[in-house]
Amino acid sequence: MTLIAGILSRNDRPLADSACGSLRQALSRNPADEVKAFRDRRSYFAKVDIEAFREPGVFMDASGALSLLAGEPLLGNGETSSNRLQDLTTIHEQCFQNNPNILREANGTFCVVHYQPRTGTVYLIADKLGIRPLYFWMDDNLIVFASALRILEEFPLVLKRMDLRAVTEIAALGAPLADRTPYAGISLLKAAEIVKVTNEGISRSCYWRWDEIRTESDSELVRLATVYERFQAAIKRRNRDDEATAAYLSGGLDSRCIVAALCHNGVRVRTVNFARPGTQDYYFGNDFAEKIGSAHESIPKERGDSIPDYSSLMAEALGRSSHGQVSAKRPQLVWSGEGGSVLLGQVHLSESIVALMRAGNIDGAIEEYLQREQAHVPPKLFRAEILEGLRDVIKQGIREELRESHAEDSGRNFALFLMHNDQRRKLMRHFESIDLHRLEFQLPFFDGGVLASIIATPLDWCLRHRLYNKWLSLFPAAVTSVPWQAYPGHEPCPLPIPPKLASQWDYFYQAEEDASQDQKVIERASGLLRSADFPDRILSKRNLRLAIWIHSKGWRDYRYAMEAAQTYCAYSKKCGGEFTFSRM
Repeated sequence: MTLIAGILSRNDRPLADSACGSLRQALSRNPADEVKAFRDRRSYFAKVDIEAFREPGVFMDASGALSLLAGEPLLGNGETSSNRLQDLTTIHEQCFQNNPNILREANGTFCVVHYQPRTGTVYLIADKLGIRPLYFWMDDNLIVFASALRILEEFPLVLKRMDLRAVTEIAALGAPLADRTPYAGISLLKAAEIVKVTNEGISRSCYWRWDEIRTESDSELVRLATVYERFQAAIKRRNRDDEATAAYLSGGLDSRCIVAALCHNGVRVRTVNFARPGTQDYYFGNDFAEKIGSAHESIPKERGDSIPDYSSLMAEALGRSSHGQVSAKRPQLVWSGEGGSVLLGQVHLSESIVALMRAGNIDGAIEEYLQREQAHVPPKLFRAEILEGLRDVIKQGIREELRESHAEDSGRNFALFLMHNDQRRKLMRHFESIDLHRLEFQLPFFDGGVLASIIATPLDWCLRHRLYNKWLSLFPAAVTSVPWQAYPGHEPCPLPIPPKLASQWDYFYQAEEDASQDQKVIERASGLLRSADFPDRILSKRNLRLAIWIHSKGWRDYRYAMEAAQTYCAYSKKCGGEFTFSRM
């Protein structure tokens, strides 16, 4: 299964045909997709499957009870290949017993919808980190759910009001925190969450907690070996018996380790690099491909597009027959290194943030993090009455999330905050457009066993990529034979770096990238001022106009303010100007 959506009547009233038809139409934008539906008097479920995994994602038993799956649960431990349908059947049976323990054995990224028609009970289930999204909205009469937010956006019965708190988090941090979405009333399942809906009401529970993993007292060598063994097992289990596959390959370490593991296992790998010529990302990725022997293609990304739609770019690259050197049995599965640098390299953490957390100075840790990430929202952008409600919203959101974790090492709680928010949200764009690019990701760094082995390793060893760089010695020699792009302030690459190659974090490189897009940003922001949909009740048109003028003169960089305004305007338009503040 690739996409899932459904409606349930909470008061046992029959569903209207028009509601079912609207949901069906919103499921996929690909006209060639076959939508399969399951319906009874009070419920409607629809699915689309691009068949990337080549195994079914639906199970219905003799009683008519139904389970729908997106992604792969990968139940059990070790390198043994899972059967996707068998995993789903096992989860289906455990739902009848109201027993979530089998989910504690899941190591994959997935979501499940389970329905019991005799009782009208629905279970919505997220994977251990909530990587595979599942959204829901409910009122007194209906609950509507979908594995892509755009489906609920388009469904007419879901009332849409912009959540100013969530959209402010998007503007500052790139994504909402906790279970929030840009829309009040639409929630995202959290990590390892089960939402159970019955005739009596709704309950939310958690079947797994990462903060319960204890730090092991092993030597560093043992911890390195343990993480490596779990990583290799995650690679082998996901690859099954595939003799050929495709993978991203940048100039960094995450994708390099995946490609090295695949090639070491005898898998023929087609790799693609999407970097600007003249950068470390470009040359190191290409040089490593030559060293490891992958069938490689380098496709330069456009200037100024720092985070393009990599899923669509990869789909286009794989679709070109002229570069079809590797024929894969499951061609819609692509390996991605997403998660490695944050989870193993702790790229967003520092010794000072960890020390502040351990000293109980949570506000100090939050303040340092926001300064390091340059995460803020321009206060003068808002009308005075709106600003009053948003003044502390970012810090409060992080504070609330930190209070949710209770690790034995309080410094670990900040790492868990990043894991639960920053990392999983970065893949939302991929899943939102999966009906168009039609690719599923293999994500070994998000494997449950890999994550558990990292969390069981002392946090201080992992900071600034220190453990990561030592970990490389366990891989084939090719991994450390070519330089890699290191994060500023982190453990440097020990190999000499050609001086003329730009790092994507260099100030001058970033300034050049931003300047190349400056005129477009100014034009888009100026267009907002002329738009009939400008949210006058939220933003100050006068101050936005002044920011555009000052930025265009080169006197001050107000790009962040203009981009924030675009974010508010976009969601305000989708909601017809309606907005609210979610609870703080």
